[in-house]
Amino acid sequence: MTVFDLLFIALFLIAAGTLVTAFVLFFRGRRTRALTALGKLAICTAGYITFVYAATALSKPPVLRVGDPACDDDWCIAVAAVRRTPMNAVTRLDVDFRIFSRARRVAQRELAAKDVYIVDADWKRYNPIPSGTEIPLNTLLQAGESKSTGRRFEVPYGAHGLGLMVERGAFPFCVIIGECEAFHKGVVIRLETDDNPGLNKGPGPQERSGTAPGSRLNWNP
Repeated sequence: MTVFDLLFIALFLIAAGTLVTAFVLFFRGRRTRALTALGKLAICTAGYITFVYAATALSKPPVLRVGDPACDDDWCIAVAAVRRTPMNAVTRLDVDFRIFSRARRVAQRELAAKDVYIVDADWKRYNPIPSGTEIPLNTLLQAGESKSTGRRFEVPYGAHGLGLMVERGAFPFCVIIGECEAFHKGVVIRLETDDNPGLNKGPGPQERSGTAPGSRLNWNP
C-alpha cells in the first residue's frame, strides 16, 4: 500500500463523515449549512479527481523489467520468464507470469483486465495464441493468493523492443494518484534486456542490475 492509497482512504473517510454530517444537519432543519457542506465536498472531490487525471496526463508510463510487479491497487502481475523459439519467419515467445493479490483480508478480482498482449518498438500489437488452458486475468484471488499461468505469442523474426502489456476495458475511472492509465498507453513490462536482446529466459528478481521494483525507465529499444 502506497502513500497515495493511504491518502485516498483518509479522504474517503473525511468525505463519508461530511456526508453524514450534512444529512444530520438537513434533517434538523439546518438546510443552508447542510447544502454548504455538500457544496464544499463536491468542490473538493472535483479538485481531487482533476488532480489525479492531471498527474496521469503529465506522467510517463512506467517501464518495468522481468520480475517487477505491475500492480493496480492490490492486484498484481509479474513476468517470471520468457522463452524464445525461432520458427523461420516468426519467433515464438512463451511468457510465464503470475497474478497475485497483495490484499490481506478480502478476496478480489481485476474485472477490467481482459488479457495481455505484446508490443514492439513501433507499438505494433501482437495478441496471444489461445490454447484454452490459460487462467483468465480476472480470476478471483483470495487474500495473498498467487496463480501462475502463461501466454504464447508469435512475432516477426527480428522484432525488437518487445514489451508485455495488460489489456483493460473502457476508459478508466481513477481515484488514486499514480495508478491511472487514462492518458498514456499503460505500464510496459520490458521482455528484452540490454545484455540479452535475444529473449532467452529473463532475469529473476535477484538478477536485475540496478533496477528497483516499480522504477521508471526510459524505454529505448
